[in-house]
Amino acid sequence: KEELDLRLDAADQKIKKLGQNFHMVAADMFQKEMEKFQSAVAAGDVDVRNEAVKSAFMVTHDMRGLSKTFGYPLIGEISSSCADFIKNRGVLESDKEFEIVRLHLGALILIAKQENSGDGGAEGAALMSQLTAAIDAVEKTERGV
Repeated sequence: KEELDLRLDAADQKIKKLGQNFHMVAADMFQKEMEKFQSAVAAGDVDVRNEAVKSAFMVTHDMRGLSKTFGYPLIGEISSSCADFIKNRGVLESDKEFEIVRLHLGALILIAKQENSGDGGAEGAALMSQLTAAIDAVEKTERGV
């Protein structure tokens, strides 16, 4: 039992250490994802775009859970919004859809670089409100509303 406790303590310390650097790792990952995404969208090739969207989905899907584990729920909420948008849309085709993903990635980069742990308070709520409004605007345009 003593050995198990030592191993659990060691694992807990590793998780805490990872948490201390989480914002830097996240910022770097989101920045690379943004560069890849913008390059793919600019290329105009459907297959390249689809791969970039799939990659953005995977990153944001994974980060929605990890960010909450390490004390960055706003990153989790924005990641979740992006992943859900991609999942619900299926295949992204319009410039407006690509812009929604770009906006999310940009917000994630900003939050991570600012080391904004927690929910971001009023600013975090306002940012989520703006992202939600952008999604709603795209959906209304498509419905002709």
